[in-house]
Amino acid sequence: MPIAPWWRCCGRCPRRRAEGNASGESTSAKLRALIEIGQTLLIQPVCPLCRHTLHDAGLGLCPACRDNLQLSSTGCRGLHPLPWWALGNYDGALRCCLLKLKRTHCERVLNALLNNLKPLLPETDGEGLVPIPSWKRRRGNLLPLQMAAGLGDVQRDLLQRSQAGIGQHHLNRRQRLINLKGAFQSPPSNQPQKLWLVDDILTTGATALAAQTALTKAGHHVRGLICLARTPNPRPRR
Repeated sequence: MPIAPWWRCCGRCPRRRAEGNASGESTSAKLRALIEIGQTLLIQPVCPLCRHTLHDAGLGLCPACRDNLQLSSTGCRGLHPLPWWALGNYDGALRCCLLKLKRTHCERVLNALLNNLKPLLPETDGEGLVPIPSWKRRRGNLLPLQMAAGLGDVQRDLLQRSQAGIGQHHLNRRQRLINLKGAFQSPPSNQPQKLWLVDDILTTGATALAAQTALTKAGHHVRGLICLARTPNPRPRR
C-alpha cells in the first residue's frame, strides 16, 4: 500500500477542485439559503394579540384581530367638542384590550395599535404632543404618555394637574365639565406652539376641553385630540 510523502505536493492534484468552481459556488449558495431560512424562522413577525404569523407586518396586527377589534381603514374622527381622531369605538374587544393595557403595559400591543393609528392622523411633524396627565399620583394612567412617546415629540411639561377631581365614570357631561373646571394648568410661554392633546379614551370631551383651555390660556394653539378609542353614544332606551 503506497504511503503519501510528508512533503507538500509541488503539482496540482487532479482530484482537487479549483477554488470558485461550480460545485463550490453551489455549496456556498446552499449555505446562504440555509442561513436566510434560519433568520426568517427566528425573527418571523407574529401578531402580538393572537401570536399567529404575520404575512404583512406593516400594521402589526393580523386581519383576524383587526376584524375582532372592529378596526377600519378610516378609523373614527369628529369635530365635537374639538377635532379628534381615534382607532375605533370603545366597545367590545377593543375596550377589553385597552383595559388590559392599562393594567399591564405591553409594548408590542401598544406599538401595534399605534401603527394602525398613525396612517389615520393628519400631519403632526414639528408639532408637540401633550399627554393628558392622570389625576392619580400613584398608579395613574400612563397610556397617554406612552402613546405620545410612540407617536412623536412629547411635550410632557406643558400641562399639569392643578387639582384632583373625583372619579368621572358615573358623571354626566355637565357634571364632568364642572368637576374638571380649573383642573389643569400650563406655564405661560413666550414661544407659542402648535400642539396635539393625547389621551387613551374620549368620552364626553370634558377632560380634553379643560386641558385645551389651560394650554390656550398659556398662549398655545391646540389642533385637536389623538386617542385610541371613542366612547360610543348611549343607545336610546326603548
